[in-house]
Amino acid sequence: MSHGREARRWERHAVTIAVSVSFLTDGQRAKFTAQASDISRGGLSLFTSREIAVGTSLQLDFILPYTSTPLVLRGVVRTRSGFNYGTEFVNPTPEQQEIIERACRVFSLLN
Repeated sequence: MSHGREARRWERHAVTIAVSVSFLTDGQRAKFTAQASDISRGGLSLFTSREIAVGTSLQLDFILPYTSTPLVLRGVVRTRSGFNYGTEFVNPTPEQQEIIERACRVFSLLN
């Protein structure tokens, strides 16, 4: 899989937000806080020292800047580089997608 910018479907926007992450590992639910370093319409980049296998399904809970609506999304780990994990959102609702897209438009204007 190419990790270059040309492989990206959506523009990424730098952001620093706390993300509550949970997933099943060995039949037990793991829950911890990670930090998102960027977001796009289709996913976000997480920084954490926790070990997460590529392909793992996650629950991601966060609030984007300039919004007050908490988002609870399903995601899947697509890539890993050191402590950085590329996650893809899975089946966001139309309302969740609109919140993400609106935030990305705001980030575009600010950069």
